[in-house]
Amino acid sequence: MNEQINKKVICIIPARYDSTRLPGKPLRIIAGKPLLQWVWESAMKSSKLNRVIIATDDNRISDFCISIGAENIMTPKYLKSGSDRIAYTYNTLNEDAEIILNLQGDEPLIKAEVIDLLINKFSESDADVGTLVKKINSSDELFDPSVVKVVCNQENYALYFSRSPIPYLRDIKKEDWLSNQIFWKHIGIYAYRKESLLKFSELNPAELEIAEKLEQLRLLENGAKYLCVETDLNTIGVDTEEDIEKVEKLLMTV
Repeated sequence: MNEQINKKVICIIPARYDSTRLPGKPLRIIAGKPLLQWVWESAMKSSKLNRVIIATDDNRISDFCISIGAENIMTPKYLKSGSDRIAYTYNTLNEDAEIILNLQGDEPLIKAEVIDLLINKFSESDADVGTLVKKINSSDELFDPSVVKVVCNQENYALYFSRSPIPYLRDIKKEDWLSNQIFWKHIGIYAYRKESLLKFSELNPAELEIAEKLEQLRLLENGAKYLCVETDLNTIGVDTEEDIEKVEKLLMTV
């Protein structure tokens, strides 16, 4: 897992047991393995990560981690977001990593090479946070509020994240939007500078974050630079039974 790199990079995977739409989500079986195991195994294949840790709030997940040999740490249930859980975990570790990767525990289609791409591009930039984006190819995704959209400037730094389709094409029928504009889907993986992660944990949720229910807006509203790295990987964050069915079909074809 360790290939020589210029910066020390650790990965923390937040994994809450309780989920309103899908209780026990991290341990749900998908294509023969628990959801969390798919994510952890991809992270372990990365050539850029020095350490991979699962941050959970439930003994059932901790016990599962022990059974597969995954390093894990218990965190409080009250933490509001995945990045809050990441910051808490980092503060309890005896670590001095320059980059901390927040890899969501519900992204079973993530690949090690995409993790490495993000780390490489981010480490070469002056951004505070790095994340992934993919071109949107369907109207279903474009108008689905669970699919987060982002607009960037010409240097690929995020201007804004939203659950709404952005930009809004005022004079074009919605069924024609995709043929007239490139829209970007945000994939919720974050590479943080240590200082940016710690700043995130010190800030109260911002107005935009509360309105959109998007944690990345906390730092963005406070002036942080988010580098958006393009990938063509088709990821599906698992939130519903329908998502499990979609992911299983894709994993079975690999």
